[in-house]
Amino acid sequence: MDTSSPMLLSSRENKILWGLRELPDGALRSMVEEFLLELTTFLRDPHCAQVQADGIPCDDPSADCEQCLKVRELIETLRHTIAND
Repeated sequence: MDTSSPMLLSSRENKILWGLRELPDGALRSMVEEFLLELTTFLRDPHCAQVQADGIPCDDPSADCEQCLKVRELIETLRHTIAND
């Protein structure tokens, strides 16, 4: 993906980027940025180690393989934790 050329952002993408930019500098901001980079990298191309019934490793983040389900559960847990604070 070419990240050097200008691109149009959806309103949601714009909101996410501005939210990141508004975080104060520091360790928490760095952790959030690293987490988001790692998460988006994984979701773009998960390469789960688990081989599916057809003998091919899972490469679809919408699949019901164990690793993708675990990531979904972690994200949902985090979302519920934040919503309840």
